[in-house]
Amino acid sequence: MITASKPVISRYDKAFREDHTRNYHLTIRLSPDGFSFVVFSLDKNRYLGLETFSIKQLDNSAKLAATLDEIAMIRQWITYPFHSVLVIIDHVFNTLVPAPLFDEKEKGLFLAFNQTFQDNSRIQSDSLKAAEAFNVYYLSNPLVEKIKDIWANARIAHLQSVLIESLLITQRNKTSEPTAYVHVRNAGFDMVVLRNDKLLFANNFKFTTPEDFIYFLLFSMDQLRLNPESTNIVLSGSIEKGMSIYEILFQYVRNIRFAERNNAFEYSYILEELSVHQHFVLFNALQCEL
Repeated sequence: MITASKPVISRYDKAFREDHTRNYHLTIRLSPDGFSFVVFSLDKNRYLGLETFSIKQLDNSAKLAATLDEIAMIRQWITYPFHSVLVIIDHVFNTLVPAPLFDEKEKGLFLAFNQTFQDNSRIQSDSLKAAEAFNVYYLSNPLVEKIKDIWANARIAHLQSVLIESLLITQRNKTSEPTAYVHVRNAGFDMVVLRNDKLLFANNFKFTTPEDFIYFLLFSMDQLRLNPESTNIVLSGSIEKGMSIYEILFQYVRNIRFAERNNAFEYSYILEELSVHQHFVLFNALQCEL
């Protein structure tokens, strides 16, 4: 099996019912190394459950599509009809385009500027209303077909689209000072900088060592004229205190904190012990208009 049969995390409220999926919203994150999802009750305005599965690092999207069949065998109810479904595609084959410059007919040219061609894929674009931009990215045809086969009403969005939009919405009118948000993925991270409720910078970087990580972060801050002594850094994703990337970041940057829970929603008591920042994208995707 490509997918670990037992979930890494499995938490469900006692109120969760497998036969009530029509009253739930399902948010899924799908990446080459993991599958995770949260269940949100529309009636209660509350998150009722979260599960994450580990996936062997995959080298093509056809294999990734096959993992969905394995998940469906492990959790059969996940294929039941839901009120709504959002599937977040987690990869780095994307580029941002300012809205005034975007032309739907030319999206392939925009993507070709900084991404290599992806075989058997279509080109998708997410309209980021809060950011006044479009996120253009490759989307595997086998993966789309499998998603639509399981969830006919599913919407698909790129992880960076959800990250940027959710940050702009949740941080609106909270601060005028530039803030850098660092979302750590597997062997990479997204850096999003907001100032005066506007998107100042967004990019993703691959890294293999803590030195790579801090180099890309500090270089980006230098180019944006952000002072490591005063700029706030907010962390989310796969990072915790004690990790080597956190320790090296702590050496060079003064103001560090982890992303906090979005108070626009309620959360089951069963989710209280989870690190909020690790699942930041999943818990904040629901408010995005994508």
